[in-house]
Order: sequence, then structure tokens, then C-alpha cells
Amino acid sequence: MCPSRYPYSAILLCLLLFPAGCRRREETPPVELEPAGIEVRVRLFSAPRVFFRMEGAVEVKSIGDGRVLYSAEQGTVEIGCEGPLVRIAGRVFDEAVRIERLVAGPQGKDTVVSADPPARRPGDDAVPVLLHRKGADFTLSPERGGGNARSYRGALELRVVEGALEAVNAVDLEHYLLGVVGAEMPAYFDGEALAAQAVASRTFALYSLRRALEAGRSPVFRANTGFQVYKGVAAETRSVRKAVAKTRGQALHWQGGLFSSYFHSTCGGRTANVSAAIGDGALQPLSGVVCGGCDGSQFSSWRSALRAEELESLARAYLARTQPGLRMGRLEELEVSERAADGRVLYLRLVHSLGSFEWWAYSFRMAVEARVPGTVLSTSFSLVHQEAGEWLLEGSGWGHGVGLCQVGARGLVKQGLDYRQVLLHYYSGSELAEAY
Repeated sequence: MCPSRYPYSAILLCLLLFPAGCRRREETPPVELEPAGIEVRVRLFSAPRVFFRMEGAVEVKSIGDGRVLYSAEQGTVEIGCEGPLVRIAGRVFDEAVRIERLVAGPQGKDTVVSADPPARRPGDDAVPVLLHRKGADFTLSPERGGGNARSYRGALELRVVEGALEAVNAVDLEHYLLGVVGAEMPAYFDGEALAAQAVASRTFALYSLRRALEAGRSPVFRANTGFQVYKGVAAETRSVRKAVAKTRGQALHWQGGLFSSYFHSTCGGRTANVSAAIGDGALQPLSGVVCGGCDGSQFSSWRSALRAEELESLARAYLARTQPGLRMGRLEELEVSERAADGRVLYLRLVHSLGSFEWWAYSFRMAVEARVPGTVLSTSFSLVHQEAGEWLLEGSGWGHGVGLCQVGARGLVKQGLDYRQVLLHYYSGSELAEAY
């Protein structure tokens, strides 16, 4: 067989399969996203020092009054604290600061407000190499070697809190959602499901922001499941960007106002009533509906075991925190004392050798999950006491069960619903409208 025939065969095959010939595949243009013009602030972490990279010219401003404290060309620097002071690349600031890109002047030249920071002393450890993700304004790492580095859009705010640097990302709301939607819902979910998540997350953020401002507070969002998971640029994909851009400015309303549009992973067949599940005031859009989309999914049913000694330790810690004067004996029994109308557990009773006490199921679940993740995935469960010193739990769903069921949303989209229909199904009685 003659080897020289292969190149010609490849060319012929390309011409037959692709009438236009062998072309280099064109890159898909990026999805345009118009900022909201609304800034939110997200607490990233606290650490004794951080390593920070922002390319080009930057400004360090006072958070208190916006004064420019320092500006110059910047790369990767070490930031630490000396008592209440913030130290950036050897320069010390006696107040909370904000680092953002410097806007170029008419001639494109950067302004130096004060002298350059001193050069590093001989013997100082070199700063790590931090790599930006595409689209990022800055990259941040709490570790000397650059481990756990993450990239973000927007500006970085730094203040000293209890002897450590508190790092806060100040970012436009729409850019914030790029880092939330892909962190809260798998980016491979259908576009309409991602769009539903984008609206739910936007509504949740806007409601929380406006409620805080009305109370005279400047809110700082958490970046974990205590608020909304936020991973910055790492969570961005083209599908997430399309979902956020498609729904720009859209939010859910009830009786003319925003509301806390909770969401969760899997409801297990029916979403929960917010007042029973997590103790918030009753609200029609959060009263619970039959799901119809998460049946047969990974967490639609589950089993787990909770060891007696683990439960007793958790119970003692709970009593010490909530009822410090109450003595607890040896744990003897755990039982369900009350269920909600939808079958979810409302209260558990723990019987011990000196008496008994009740534990709100939501609080119980959060305490167990913090210590032994994956043991109490939801409050929709039943208990079977085992003689081997553990309780067997059989349940359904994952999360508090209120509002949008994310896996259910994916199922309903596969059944033909669009994101508007999905939202109005889970938030029954609400309206989808432009918030800005």
C-alpha cells in the first residue's frame, strides 16, 4: 500500500463531506451582556494575607469617602495587615480600601497620586504566579503558593476585621449573576432551566439588597449556600451567559413588590410551604406546589444512617447554645413529634435519661449537615431506630424544598415548558416583570 495516497484521500474526503472545503472553524462571537448599573458586594473570605493580581494601572481608594490614596501600574502583589492597617506591596493604609482599575486619561496616560511602593527587600519570598481567567478583572489567592486562586470581575474591597483581611468583591449585579447561576445550577442544564435560575437568583439578590437599604444597612452578600453560591469567573460558561443576558433585568413580583425567591436542588415530588419549612412569613408564591419534574432523579429518594453518639454530641451542643441551663442525660430515643401538611417533619423529640426536648426539624437538619454532610438531605424523611446504635433515615429531596426545584425545572423544560412557565409554576401567583 502506497503511503502517498493518504494525504490525497483526506483532502477528497473533506471536499465530499464539506462542500465549502476544509475551513478553519470560526469562533462563536461572545454573548453581549449589558450591566445593570447596580453594584452588589460579596464577601469572599478572611485571611491573614492574600495575593492579588490586577493588570495595568489601578487605583486604591478610601471606602469611607472615595479619596484616591494611591494609583500606579500593578501586577501581582502581596496584601497583608499590620494591626488595623492594610499593607499593599509594602505601602500601608490606615483605613478600609477599594482596589479598582484606573480609568485612562485623555492621552491614555496613568496618573501617579503618590510615590511608588518601596522595592521588595532582599530575602523576601517572591509572590506566586496568579493566572487570570478570561473576562476577569482580578485574581485572588489566600495561599502563599497561589493555591485556591479565583478570578473575579469588578473591584476588590479590603478591611481588617478581628486581625484578618476581609476580602469583598464589589461587582455589577448582572456580572454577579454570571458567577452565581453556573455555581447554583449545572451549566449543562437546558438553557430555559438556566434562564429560570437566573431570574430566581436576580430576584433573590434584588430583594435582599433593597430590604437592607430600606433598613439603612449596606449589605454584603455571602458567597455560599447561606445566601447564593458565587464562584466568580470560574462559574461562567456560554450557556450561563446566554441565560443571564436573555433575562436581563427580569425579576419575580408579588402584589407589586419583590419577594425572597428561594430555590433548592430537589423537592422530591412537592415543594414546601415557606412558613412551615424555614419559618418565614406565609406567602402565596412560596406556599408549595406539586412539582412534576424531579420524579426518578438522583435525590428523589435516599437513605442514610445517623450514629447515636454523633446525634448525642450534636444534641448537647444544641442545648448548650439554646438552653444552657437544661441538663441532658444519656440519649435514648429520637422520634418525629409533628409533621407539616405536606408530610415534611416539623419537630423531632429527643428522649434522654433526664427527660426530653423538641428540636425544630430545619435547625436539626442544618446542624447534622454541618457535621455529617449527606445525612439529612431534607426534612422529608422517616426514622427507623436500629439496634446497632444508629438511626436509619429514609427520605426524599435535597434542600429546604421552598420555591424553585432546580432538578424539577430541568424536567419541566424537557416536557416543553419555557423559563417563564417554569417560574410561574413554582412561584404560583407571582408575575414576571422588568425590575430595571
